[in-house]
Amino acid sequence: MQLLFWIFIVCGTLLCVAYFCLIASYCYAWVRTKNAALSADASVHITVIVAARNEETEISACLDAILSQEYPVEMFEVIVVDDHSTDSTGSLIKNYVDTNINIRSIALSEHTGLLGKKLAIDIGVKAAKGELIVTTDADCVMGKKWLGSIAAFYRQTNAKMIVAPVAFHKEETVFEKMQSLEFMALMVCGASSLYYNRAIMCNGANLAYTREAYIEVDGLGEPDQKASGDDVLLMYKISRNYPGEIRFMKSEEAFVYTKAKGSLTEFAHQRKRWASKGLGAMNAETKTAALLIYLFNSYLVLIPLIGLFYFPNTDVYQYFKDFCLILIGIKCFIDFLLLFLSASYFKKKRFLFFFLPEQIIYMLYITIFGIAGSVGKYEWKGRKTY
Repeated sequence: MQLLFWIFIVCGTLLCVAYFCLIASYCYAWVRTKNAALSADASVHITVIVAARNEETEISACLDAILSQEYPVEMFEVIVVDDHSTDSTGSLIKNYVDTNINIRSIALSEHTGLLGKKLAIDIGVKAAKGELIVTTDADCVMGKKWLGSIAAFYRQTNAKMIVAPVAFHKEETVFEKMQSLEFMALMVCGASSLYYNRAIMCNGANLAYTREAYIEVDGLGEPDQKASGDDVLLMYKISRNYPGEIRFMKSEEAFVYTKAKGSLTEFAHQRKRWASKGLGAMNAETKTAALLIYLFNSYLVLIPLIGLFYFPNTDVYQYFKDFCLILIGIKCFIDFLLLFLSASYFKKKRFLFFFLPEQIIYMLYITIFGIAGSVGKYEWKGRKTY
């Protein structure tokens, strides 16, 4: 029994040290990542690709925001790919195409057997005329300098891929504010990894890459019909072919905004969709980070319960419980530093009020959805995926 106790102690200590070092490295890299100093540049021809499915309530705001860009209209085009929408999304897109010369639409329903976001993006890129591809989602909005800032950063860095910030907005409920805290931290972790030239995370709601690089790496290859992976998997391929040529654009002008999930069911399906890529599809850096975060959070949730089973009502369990509380304290310290940096940049420090409850919920949901994403089914835009 003593051997088991010391195994738990040693494993917990190693996980805690590794986790602390990982998050501390992200904090350091974020502080060291400079804000982009941009000068106006309108010499890049851009194709904006929007994959849309059943977005009748959001698509108009998205297209209005894109059309309002302070970027020469002759220097960008918009391709909206309708992924078999069953609502009025298709007719709304047609109205924009009829009244705007730089918007084109493609209906996946006209391509026999093709469906899914990856295929929508792939077809959009192949039809694009722009030198630089910029993707966003149909439920997103952005400021008027979005395209101009991306173009300027591209000319400044010659990056093959540009990862730009995505943030939640219009958070009203406590649940939405907690999601926003987590999402900001994810953004900072992905950006900080690029400081070390390690591509682990990006978001297709605000992503740019050269059409040349996309073709060179064979795009998404033979895209499957999963609703996740169009962004990160392409990032891995470009990272392998062009080491050090993926950059994070730390600029408020490049922000893209979307909404948090309004219900627990929507949130669960989204997180299972994100996790559905599985470890097999991840590169070595992402696997290492994902496994470490999952194992440490799972340890803090499950091991105290296992300890209670093996050492009930004993002094040994009291020592073990105190040890786990110390680990949780260390985790909270380094996580708060990360979230403070994240919330400061995104101007949402007021959300840090929800830090402690978010920490408890986060440990539980990481433990649950890490498994559920691999073995469970989820629903996305009316499609059930297994």
